[in-house]
Amino acid sequence: MPRNLPEYAKGADPRRLVRLLCKGKCSCVRWAEMEQSHPGDDVLRTAQVFEFSARCLCCGKIAHDPYNWFR
Repeated sequence: MPRNLPEYAKGADPRRLVRLLCKGKCSCVRWAEMEQSHPGDDVLRTAQVFEFSARCLCCGKIAHDPYNWFR
């Protein structure tokens, strides 16, 4: 499970957290919450666009491209 989370991410389910490059207002790497529990890095690495989604916990932008999502 992730440690040292920033305030904006502390209320999220830790099993669903990923870090991603937010393409919304943030335009930087932010914590996001997936729509389901984290399936594992190997699954995310080979996933197709729209197979998973995650919402930026800072600005709310939803990402559908699991490219470079990590913990």
